[in-house]
Amino acid sequence: MAVNIIKEPAPKSGTLGRIELYALAIGQVIGAGVITLIVPAIKMTGYSAWLAYFMAIIMGFVMILPFVFVSSTLRLGGGNYSMLCDLAGPTASGIFAFAYLTQCLSLSLFGASASAYFGDIIPALGGTIPRIIVGVSLLTFFFVVNLLGVDVMAKAQKLMTWLLIAALLLFAIVGIFKMKLPIFDFADPNFLINGWGITFTGGQISGGFTGAVLLFVYSCQGYYMTTAYGRDAKNAKRDIPVVLLLSAPTLTVLYVGVAMAGVGVMSVSEYGASTTLVFAAQRIFPAWLFYFFIIGGPIMALLSTLNSSFAYNAITIGQSCDDGWLPASFGKKNAQGSRVLILTFMYVLGIIPIIFGLSITVITNMVQLFTSFFAFLNFVALIRLPGKYPEAWKKSRFHIPDGLYFAVCVLSLSGFIVVFWKSCLSMTPALAITNVAALLAMAAIGVWRAKRGNIEIHTSVWADDQKQPTPQN
Repeated sequence: MAVNIIKEPAPKSGTLGRIELYALAIGQVIGAGVITLIVPAIKMTGYSAWLAYFMAIIMGFVMILPFVFVSSTLRLGGGNYSMLCDLAGPTASGIFAFAYLTQCLSLSLFGASASAYFGDIIPALGGTIPRIIVGVSLLTFFFVVNLLGVDVMAKAQKLMTWLLIAALLLFAIVGIFKMKLPIFDFADPNFLINGWGITFTGGQISGGFTGAVLLFVYSCQGYYMTTAYGRDAKNAKRDIPVVLLLSAPTLTVLYVGVAMAGVGVMSVSEYGASTTLVFAAQRIFPAWLFYFFIIGGPIMALLSTLNSSFAYNAITIGQSCDDGWLPASFGKKNAQGSRVLILTFMYVLGIIPIIFGLSITVITNMVQLFTSFFAFLNFVALIRLPGKYPEAWKKSRFHIPDGLYFAVCVLSLSGFIVVFWKSCLSMTPALAITNVAALLAMAAIGVWRAKRGNIEIHTSVWADDQKQPTPQN
């Protein structure tokens, strides 16, 4: 049986407004960035970590920029997957449907990072077993929250996001006023402890300014995932692209500010073996304010990212279940509309790296490798947008000439290729080969399923927003 493509009618508008979408976007990206990666990057490049973050934000924005144009032209019901189904074709969407399952490992990054913070705050939780217990417990909590439905998840996300923005701004402002190190002195030997390029240890990337930028960039692009809420948004084509554009300056203020404070109050050697901002915060704040920052900043940032990651991944994988790539029973919803088995799969996969004690940097590189692989598929879809939806493209709020748009798409793909290369060189050869092999195996299954057929793709991509119907007398 051949692949059957059905154009799904546009649903009526959802419940998520611009504020909720902004909270989801910022919450999705912050926990994976300033909280988990800043101290490892400081150790890679020195005082210049703040500048590396600024460069990474610019690079990350360029890499996700095509999604600003896509989201202003189309309403996507299932994020990347929906875009691929409609614009790239069945084979590309099949490859994505299976390969995307590897992305669920990212949940472990947030659980492991949160447990590291608790371990630095409470020494009794610093051991291997306590960290595993804390990490698994946090995944369990947000697994349950997401079982309660998208509305409950979004309300929790909005509260957590405002708290973490306030806490990070407080850290940045107070920390900058208390800086004691010459972080703006380009001539200081500690400004670039490993030079402007990339340093290698044992054949693996271990440091350098550019190495830090490429590590940081992982935390500067996750807000594009907000496109997956097209079905649940009140006005997707108006609000989602605006939220994406607002996210970049928000990250600039928060990330660069926190990086300046983090590197300006403590030297690289003073951080020791720690990978958290706990000890820097102790120098910046009095005791009572320190605990507010830790709870409202790092912990809230990590938990908000963990929360939204469950939601986004469930939406994306669930759409591929509805279409038949994955078993329909795997995507079954409960009374609250949550995909129970998908959430359970993510939960189980997320705790595996925590149990095996993989480091934050290793997990990050694994996830970067997976997400960079998807960019090759996305590129095929992105460049077909103007041709397939010429009228919607011309009328979109952020329309640009076709040639310029194609140039943006090529530049975006180039960034992902660099990150893919960097990810492979940041792992042991065995781990890199294992991860690439897993992706290729998933891709092969996707190609096989596309050829085998018996797939009914519901293209949940709409050029027009469906408004709530006007009541009739």
